Amino acid sequence: MEERSAQSSSNRGFLILSIAGLLTKVISVFYIPLLQRIIGLDGYGIYQNCYEVFLFAYAVTNLGTQPAIAKVVAELTALGKPNDAVRALKISRTLLALVGATLTIFLMLFAFPIGNLIKNPAASYGILMLAPSIFVTSILSSYRGYFQGRNSMTAIAVSQVLEQVINILISLTCAFFLVKISIAYGSAGGTIGTSIGAFVACLYMVYIYGKKKFEEDSVEAQGTNKRVRTKHIIKKLIKYGLPITLCSGLQNFGSLVDMVNVNSRLAVAGFNMQQSQVLYGVLGRYKTLLSVPLIIVTALGTTVLPAVVTAMALKDKKEVRRKTTFAFRITFIITIPAAIGLSALGSEVFELLYGTEQGFELMVIGSVVLILMAVVQIQTVILQSMNKLYFVLGTFIIGIALKVIANYILVGMPSINILGVVAGNFLWFAIPMFLNQIKLKKVLRVKIPMFRSIIKPLIASVIMAGAIFGLKKFVLILMVLTNGSIMLKGVTTLLIIAIGGLVYLYLMLVLGGIKKSDIDSISPRIFKLLPRFLRMKLK
Repeated sequence: MEERSAQSSSNRGFLILSIAGLLTKVISVFYIPLLQRIIGLDGYGIYQNCYEVFLFAYAVTNLGTQPAIAKVVAELTALGKPNDAVRALKISRTLLALVGATLTIFLMLFAFPIGNLIKNPAASYGILMLAPSIFVTSILSSYRGYFQGRNSMTAIAVSQVLEQVINILISLTCAFFLVKISIAYGSAGGTIGTSIGAFVACLYMVYIYGKKKFEEDSVEAQGTNKRVRTKHIIKKLIKYGLPITLCSGLQNFGSLVDMVNVNSRLAVAGFNMQQSQVLYGVLGRYKTLLSVPLIIVTALGTTVLPAVVTAMALKDKKEVRRKTTFAFRITFIITIPAAIGLSALGSEVFELLYGTEQGFELMVIGSVVLILMAVVQIQTVILQSMNKLYFVLGTFIIGIALKVIANYILVGMPSINILGVVAGNFLWFAIPMFLNQIKLKKVLRVKIPMFRSIIKPLIASVIMAGAIFGLKKFVLILMVLTNGSIMLKGVTTLLIIAIGGLVYLYLMLVLGGIKKSDIDSISPRIFKLLPRFLRMKLK
């Protein structure tokens, strides 16, 4: 009964984070076209450049530390030491505040030299505006890590939505006024909301932490259980945090190297600075769209990590295997139709969101990278949960090395140019995915049913793609007959997406790829919301 309750709680957390993540990402997807209309595609290229620098600094202080804190908190809580889990939060908060403050000061002092280093001085203003957010998000990630480790996902979800909404409102307003001075100032204005949004989200997390009375309850719950020494907690945080941080840092360092590499190689291919910024802006569109389905995978990873850590702490190998299989199944159910759908509707989606088809070829060719990225993300979370931290770091290094080499060769070819980045990204994730899977099979000592997890979503997605192409032909005839407007084209694109999604869902229910037990484990309410003809197909 207790096990079922924990499973239900974990799946509810996955649902809550998925909804919040999708909401924030959808807001972001519509925010980017608005920002582009304000600062132009070359301005957006500058914006992308300064954000790559920020994301590297952010990864070092946040992306690795949050799961590390969650891992320590989940372990201590599972072992009946909730008060020590609270101490882990306080210790990590102090350490991260110091690191965040140092990085913030560094970025503010060296914003302009960094802009020159990445061969885009106009990005310096944006780097300067983004610097304070490193300090704020460092503290925010300590609270999110604690809540994640306690499997309390609602507060994380609300803080994410709050952060994104405030960020977008302030950023668009500042970009609108500052672009009148210059494109560089306008691009920097598009980053101002990042710090303010993070600050408000941090205040919210502190408020919820106090309201839930974690400190008071944890003292009582731990009782006379022996306290873990502060030195031991710091060692655990460093032991888990260092390799995870290096992984996250390397992943974003790959994007940073990508930026410098791409800019310099585009110059070799014969493109001037403005043309390079436009092409980098086009690449940014592709990355933004690719990241939307990954939000659900990130939510899945966030809930799987504490569950696997808890099972490992209790030496429950059966639960580890069950969680691993479930994570891969959900990953393929989400990413395979998303990748095939984005490829089939690349030009239509680009025109709907950005008002132009420019760059849609990146999506048609590169949507498969989405599946690879998602699988590697889940593999990484599971391996990190099982303390295979440095192995994951090694596979990342191999992937990044291959990516840099591929980009250097291919982007410098005028006929390939920015498409070379897609090829580099394919290698970046394909090789680690292969190596990680071998390691997982060896560690778990059980065959992971990857092919079985792939086959049903793939069949349903291929049929869905056939339906989409049929609908596209009908829409094309309709457009010719009615001399269709942009509004009509946008509406028909949304209808095709909705029908395609319904076809996929129906086929997955018929094939048994999605079962009633899957839906009930996340939330029984979802079953009631489904149309009757779909409910009848559920087994």
